[in-house]
Amino acid sequence: MKLVRWIGIILIALVLLVVAAAIILPLVIDPNDYKDDITAAVKEQTGRELTIEGDLKLSVFPWLGVEMGALRLSNAPGFGDQPFASLQGAEVRVMLLPLLKKKLEASTVVLNGLSLNLGKATDGRTNWDDMIKPSASEADIERKDGKEQVGLAALAIGGVRIQDANIVWDDRQAKQRYEVADLNLTLGAIYPGEPVDFDLAVKLAASEPQLDGAVKLSGVLGFSNDLKKFDVTDVVLKANARGAALPTGALDAKVTTAASVDLDQQTLTIPSLIAEVMDLTVKLNVEGKNIQGNNPSFSGKLTLDEFVPRELLKTLKVELPEMSDPTVLGKAGVAMNYAATTSSADLSSINIRFDDSALTGSLAVKDFAKQSLRFDLVLDQIDLDRYLPPQKEGEVQAAPTPAEAAAAGAGSLPMETLRALDLAGTLRINKLKAYQLHSTDVRVTLNAKDGIVRVHPAAAKLYQGEYSGDITLNAQGKQPRIALNEKLSSVQAGPLLKDMTGEEKLLGRADISANLTATGVDPKRVQKTLNGNIAFGFHDGAIKGVNLAEMIRQAKAKLGKPVATQQSGPNQTDFSQLTGTAVINDGVVTNNDLKMLSPLLRVDGNGVVNLPAQSINYKTTIKIVDSLKGQGGKDLKDLEGLAIPLKYKCGFADKPTSCISIDLEDAAKEVVKKKVKEKLGDKEDELKKKLEDKIDDKLKDQLKGLFR
Repeated sequence: MKLVRWIGIILIALVLLVVAAAIILPLVIDPNDYKDDITAAVKEQTGRELTIEGDLKLSVFPWLGVEMGALRLSNAPGFGDQPFASLQGAEVRVMLLPLLKKKLEASTVVLNGLSLNLGKATDGRTNWDDMIKPSASEADIERKDGKEQVGLAALAIGGVRIQDANIVWDDRQAKQRYEVADLNLTLGAIYPGEPVDFDLAVKLAASEPQLDGAVKLSGVLGFSNDLKKFDVTDVVLKANARGAALPTGALDAKVTTAASVDLDQQTLTIPSLIAEVMDLTVKLNVEGKNIQGNNPSFSGKLTLDEFVPRELLKTLKVELPEMSDPTVLGKAGVAMNYAATTSSADLSSINIRFDDSALTGSLAVKDFAKQSLRFDLVLDQIDLDRYLPPQKEGEVQAAPTPAEAAAAGAGSLPMETLRALDLAGTLRINKLKAYQLHSTDVRVTLNAKDGIVRVHPAAAKLYQGEYSGDITLNAQGKQPRIALNEKLSSVQAGPLLKDMTGEEKLLGRADISANLTATGVDPKRVQKTLNGNIAFGFHDGAIKGVNLAEMIRQAKAKLGKPVATQQSGPNQTDFSQLTGTAVINDGVVTNNDLKMLSPLLRVDGNGVVNLPAQSINYKTTIKIVDSLKGQGGKDLKDLEGLAIPLKYKCGFADKPTSCISIDLEDAAKEVVKKKVKEKLGDKEDELKKKLEDKIDDKLKDQLKGLFR
């Protein structure tokens, strides 16, 4: 009993001693007496002046704490007289008895009116460089002088409250200034293994570009005792900004998310992130690996809910050109999977919906530094004409030639960019309408490397036939060089020309091949440097707008020979076959082997088409065939076997009927020759022999021409 009594007396004495100390120490010890020692220590360690303006108040039991008033820490040399940091007041208190058990239990930590002025000089120095000491090693942090340090497991804080804080970042090197004002941060009670509520509100301001805004952030933070695992839940971020730098002048956004980080496993998980801004809703999830390593990787899914592009562009004050269909840009949406590292990115399962079109496939940047792009995309359908300017009445917007399209593509990109491209991929379009032309099963394979861009193979089905092409753009020199090798097989020329130009000038099943080269970026230069060859064949067709039989009848009438019938049937010249080849030198197309076969006529042609001058100078020879079947054959019985010359001399813009004419002089000679032959009959050879015996050589040459 005596032992118990003595133990009780000792405990009571200890309690009385602690209570006495809590009462007496604040009366005996004045912390303000140590202000000079504190400021001297700061001066010694940092070279800065610490000014403590308010009084220091000390409490001992049950909380060991310090309450202080205003204080200032001077700035670094060269950064002005404004203090680096200042504080209007602070309060820190910890429980006394748990300290005896190496446990730290603190009440709410309060900081009032914190101000930080951070800056960077024009030479790149910051105003905190002089205070940075070499970081201690991990071993030094865990253990010092062989003694284990107090860890987070022994830490408990009633909360943290930062009120009316201000932070300024003045970057004189970049000539930018940012301000964080009225920062208020509240953290809930912090206990080992327990989640912590947080709430942050702050105002932001920037000078270049001019911007003002406010941000509110709230959520719940959890962490392990060893600070190796973190997770945040119920995160809500709201932001609004105003300023001339914003396209709309104002921006309001909201983000909700949750995330977890495991530093041991080097993983990051964001199961859901939803961002709402300008009527757009973006949804994202993330799986990160090796997040602190040399090559972290991230993967997940990204979706953009359906929105109205036209309204978005209007909000962004983007002025759209007038389009043929005012309802386009009416809806769009995106969904895709992604995988990315610091040097590459892969997009897969792409599904982009745009108006009535859907683009699917994959896209990958294999190397950001080398611009290595790979793709495999499929577009189900698209009508590009809906997005082009509306046509005026009677106007047809002609599609650019492949050479012009390739040159335009080269001209729209800087040459250095073309030379740096590293592309490989295929685009397929199931159904395409562009410049009024219809095609299906379009396939374009693109490869670009070392300044050479090649489209091969290029293929499509159109107008009951097929197209195939091989297009190369060489950007290695000063001017891009274009090479084309293209073919049209079994294409119905009439519907093709009708959609392309608005007129069916030529009917028939067409086979066309072209092997061409050109240099330059604008169409005029392309025309002037165009070289190569073309071969064409049209079968079972007609030339519309030109009735050669009728023209011959009219010419016959002008020679004094009336015709029995009037023109009937369509204004066209039917043929069973129309073939030829052409050689192109510097934009001048020369053809010497045009042949056309029809039930009534045989036509041979040769001449020149000058593309830069937009002119035609061509001549055909028309012969009436023996069968005399077809367009008005009976009226031309007496012209059977004659060779009738037809001239074409006009500009591209002229109507065919205004620039096609029969050479009447040559036609008259042909008629005379035919009449002479008819009168001589079987005596032609005998008469020729007699004449040859009596006339000189010069006259022989003339007669040879007469009896050809």
